[in-house]
Amino acid sequence: MDYKPLRLSDIETLRPYFEKNECRICDCTIGGTFMWRELYETQYALRDKILYLKVVYLPGVTAFTPPHGDIPDEAEAYETIREECRALGIPPRVCAVSEGRLQSLLKIYPDARYETNRAWSDYLYRAEDLITLAGRRYAGQRNHINAFLRENPDWSFEVLTEENRAEFRAFFAGHFEAHDQDNETYNEGNRKTLEVLDYLELYRLIGGALRAGGRIVGATLGERVGDTLFVHSEKAYREIRGAYQMLVNQFAKAFASDLTYINREEDDGVEGLRTAKMAYHPVRLLDKYLVELPV
Repeated sequence: MDYKPLRLSDIETLRPYFEKNECRICDCTIGGTFMWRELYETQYALRDKILYLKVVYLPGVTAFTPPHGDIPDEAEAYETIREECRALGIPPRVCAVSEGRLQSLLKIYPDARYETNRAWSDYLYRAEDLITLAGRRYAGQRNHINAFLRENPDWSFEVLTEENRAEFRAFFAGHFEAHDQDNETYNEGNRKTLEVLDYLELYRLIGGALRAGGRIVGATLGERVGDTLFVHSEKAYREIRGAYQMLVNQFAKAFASDLTYINREEDDGVEGLRTAKMAYHPVRLLDKYLVELPV
């Protein structure tokens, strides 16, 4: 097939394929795919109204994601991937495979080998839990929020619009500069967060900002797909007690009141991030699998 590098200008052409996804993992969204297209060297091809994505999923490991679109015959679609791998002279691998899709693959290829990694797993929460923060298990978050309210009586939360987009961007850019890390994945996420704000009319992501003392002290970017709100980028000033907890709660209230779940994505194996995500009590960790199909 004729694979082309995935470019920002392809979003509108490919958007319908992502809108049909129901697997709830972040890799099946516009933000989760286009924000990481350069890091994973993503390429795409269309055949018979099916979208195929080829990526460098791990260093030196080329793989394909599960096909997207209305797929009348899954076995035929995966055979297309196997044929492409044979033509490239590489093992037939499929990455970012959800649990449901893994079971479908194993019905087609019972001898397929697969592996997962805890660092890849998405954190899935009940939207109602993050909106209400009810019960003893969320007492810590409520205490931080109450401290924020006491110390910042003039706080406000606002939705991302064209009028405040430049201020959103300035907040994220300043936060990234102040918290620079020697980590290419972290830095690429930061660069693409700014790209989202520069090309918001293409990405069409949603955002919210927390203010205190008139300035933005926290901001989030995400998107809604099916019954799930995905959080793609979230930053706040840690020196302001309760800013992160308040931001999580307000973003959920603004954009997930009519949804069932919130996906706060992976922890990338970072211990502090894992602790923070577990503190919100996910209802499920969405494992993702790398599957090697029979040759």
